[in-house]
Amino acid sequence: MKNHAAFEFWNRLVGHRSNVSLEGRIFHSVCIVILVVLGVNIPFNYLIGLPQLAILMAIISFVVAFVYYNSRIKDRLNSSITIFLITNNLLLIANYYYNSGINGPGYVIFILSFFTTVAIIPQKQYKIWLPLNVGIILSLLFIENAHPDLIENTYNSRTSRFIDFGYSYIATVSLILVVTVHIRTAYKKERRVVEQKAKALELTNTTKNKLLSILAHDLKEPLSSLQGFLELLTEYNLDEAERVNIEKELLRRTQDTSYMLTNVLSWTKSQMESVQVKLIPLNLLQTLDNTLRILKSIAKEKSIELNDDLASHIWVIGDRDMLQLVIRNLVINAIKFTYPGGKVTVSAEVVENNCIIKVADTGQGIPLAQQASLFSLSAQSTFGTGKEKGAGLGLVLCQEFAALQGGKIWFTSEQNVGSTFFVSFEFYSLAKHGELSKLSS
Repeated sequence: MKNHAAFEFWNRLVGHRSNVSLEGRIFHSVCIVILVVLGVNIPFNYLIGLPQLAILMAIISFVVAFVYYNSRIKDRLNSSITIFLITNNLLLIANYYYNSGINGPGYVIFILSFFTTVAIIPQKQYKIWLPLNVGIILSLLFIENAHPDLIENTYNSRTSRFIDFGYSYIATVSLILVVTVHIRTAYKKERRVVEQKAKALELTNTTKNKLLSILAHDLKEPLSSLQGFLELLTEYNLDEAERVNIEKELLRRTQDTSYMLTNVLSWTKSQMESVQVKLIPLNLLQTLDNTLRILKSIAKEKSIELNDDLASHIWVIGDRDMLQLVIRNLVINAIKFTYPGGKVTVSAEVVENNCIIKVADTGQGIPLAQQASLFSLSAQSTFGTGKEKGAGLGLVLCQEFAALQGGKIWFTSEQNVGSTFFVSFEFYSLAKHGELSKLSS
């Protein structure tokens, strides 16, 4: 908790990444560290006999405080960096002169200034500020070498020089640490963002390819088949038995295509816009009664027995339309992969605070190689036992819509024995609800 509070406090000081650039956050961090270092350095330099340097440090503190305020509060980062760099170079020259020249830590501070400049300025300004930094320090070294008497040794003792070097080292590595940590942290965050975008792009491409595949083949094939059957009925004189068979096949293909199109439209809508979920208490039997009645007629046409074993007292928290779609897809999938004469059973049981709905079939089962990708878009659409064709979206929709309702889905399967799909939703207790109502009244 303390670490979180400290992190939030630091974010307030330097700015949050959502509204302050990386250069801005580094600049603010550098300003804060400089102010802290100078706050200690001013009395330190005065005590070791360098009053001129202490005054210089005080001037630097005022300038740094101003540019920090101008950038962080007034949101004028570019002008603040320019003021900071101009003042910084002038004061570096003064510091070099008043702090013993080559015998002091001035050249180290120039290196630190170079490193900080690289971190905070836009790359297009490198050609201005970096050569300036290098030119100033080389000029100072040349002048001191040519006229050594211009710069005097301001240390009053050997010990004070060593202390100043040690202190300058600590200040330098502290600033380098702050800047480096910011850069590394920003790099890791940006890398995660890029990885997330790459995954999202991959998913988008998969989605696009899946949709194109459905439109180009999975919907084209049944529509062509319907056209063929209609041409037979209108262009040829068929006997009654042939006509009845074609009409039944036409009805079955129409149902398959309608079911497939419903899934495609539901899935496409879920990908293109935010799906509105309306979670309310639902009586499971009443919610699924009409859906199961329609599905029973579909199962009967394939000579499959569809049984429901849903108790009338079971209530769940869910979205009515989504719940119906999930169970409809699971039952149709079970019918699709069950041979004539087989059985599909829909049941439910309450386990602790959850209601688990089961859709079990005595079908052909799911091959082991396909089980890992069953709920993904990479799963291949396969023909059912009656050559039914799907779009390969049913189970993807089931998983997405179950998750939107706070539920989850899983399955067990054994080849040539059958499969059982489980969907878990929050159980709604009428007794508990009644108790809460009494308490609230």
